[in-house]
Amino acid sequence: MSGQNGDCETRACLLTAPSRGAIAVIAVAGPAAVAAVDGHFRAANGRELSQQPISTIVYGHWGDMQGEDLVVCRRAEQEVEVQCHGGSQSIDRVLSQLIASGCEVVDWHEWIAQRSQCAIRAEASTALANAMTLRTATILLEQYYGTLRREIEAVQQSLGKKSLAKTCERIDAMLCWSEFGLHLTNPWQVVIAGRPNVGKSSLINALVGYERAIVVDQPGTTRDVVTAITAFEGWPVQLSDTAGLRSASDELELSGIALAKDRLRRADLVVWLLDATAVTAKKISTVEELVALQTQELEIELDLSRTIVVLNKIDLAPPPASLSGNFFSLSAISGAGLDKLVAEVAERLVPQVPHSSAAIPFSPRQVALLGEARNCFLREETSAGEKLLIQLLNCDN
Repeated sequence: MSGQNGDCETRACLLTAPSRGAIAVIAVAGPAAVAAVDGHFRAANGRELSQQPISTIVYGHWGDMQGEDLVVCRRAEQEVEVQCHGGSQSIDRVLSQLIASGCEVVDWHEWIAQRSQCAIRAEASTALANAMTLRTATILLEQYYGTLRREIEAVQQSLGKKSLAKTCERIDAMLCWSEFGLHLTNPWQVVIAGRPNVGKSSLINALVGYERAIVVDQPGTTRDVVTAITAFEGWPVQLSDTAGLRSASDELELSGIALAKDRLRRADLVVWLLDATAVTAKKISTVEELVALQTQELEIELDLSRTIVVLNKIDLAPPPASLSGNFFSLSAISGAGLDKLVAEVAERLVPQVPHSSAAIPFSPRQVALLGEARNCFLREETSAGEKLLIQLLNCDN
């Protein structure tokens, strides 16, 4: 914006959510901001906007004295805030007339970036708007208030005072949180999978607390991937209820099974469901043996290190005493065992919770630039690494 980034353009931005609301807030900033708004706003007190005190709310009408009533506030010499009705018609009218007066309309992401001198702070503002839980928002708020920026600045200041190996160690300490940081705005992917009729749809409904998936005692009922967003221990999770995996010839069902296999490959964690009523009839001593048999038959590669095996329907058949291995027993219908499963999922997704002062990169840009800077320092290309750290912080780069 003018006076910050050397940009002389006058811009307008809708700051409130795009959905219909009671009030919409439109900000206008730049050298022609006051004149652009003054061309359409008629204050009830009869004075021009340039004569209104800064930070004073002024009531008036848009267009003429019979136009829409709204309020305007000069936030600074070159910045005005317009508060109109939240319907799309009112918003479109104000924005279109500001465009006619020479303003450029930008979205809120660009608005924030243009008005911030620190790229990380701008990214944190955007990330906070996308945070799904209080727990993730709290961590992002720490980064917004400078935790990540201060650590990067400390790395910059230490260059030349410490060996480059120590610098790389310090960057590694930030990068070790990168996967976690990227999930602060993108939920962890947990896929519920297994053979047909093991209770996948019932389980996802029980976990989210409402009927998201159709439950029918008929193989092939779920032919697409049904998803639902929830939170486990404060961590956002997208659950995927996949098609029952089995040999099939129906083209539509085969398509659903292909989608299920694709989700399995990309999942952060897989909940592999077994039917307790079927397990009791099999002479298998361990759940690992049973899962291996099923995945081999279905031609699926399942990484057990990111898989939780669950024995469902224990309300109909208790787990066989002879069955050993690592598995959870529950009933998706009665809810027995659900709390333990939720706690296990949270523990597996986030085995270590960062302390409140941890510097956590939370955007792909930050992760990429930190990685590139680290590689430069490893090659003893100090100048190139320093430039990347500056790029991390500076909105102008």
